[in-house]
Amino acid sequence: MTTIAAKHLPYENGHLGEVTDDMRLRGAPTIRVVEFDGSLCATEGSHRIAAAHHLGLIPKVVIEPSDGDSVPVDYLARVRDGLPMYEFDHVLALDLSAFLRD
Repeated sequence: MTTIAAKHLPYENGHLGEVTDDMRLRGAPTIRVVEFDGSLCATEGSHRIAAAHHLGLIPKVVIEPSDGDSVPVDYLARVRDGLPMYEFDHVLALDLSAFLRD
């Protein structure tokens, strides 16, 4: 099981339904995450995470460095401890490090 903490709750303005409908056509999303204290914390894509979970899709995650500079540690702690968590049987981790080098 892999748990991904979302950045925020889905908005109640219908956006989640739009994202879910789009995902039915396009398939599983790709979401940027950081590893923090044993959890994956999304830095984007709260609606995509919720939609993928609802549809039973396997999300693709790009694991970014969690050096504390690019994504502050206090932010990661708030995400992990206070926002929605979605459990997936599997995720597909993409390694883009070769493309991110200077």
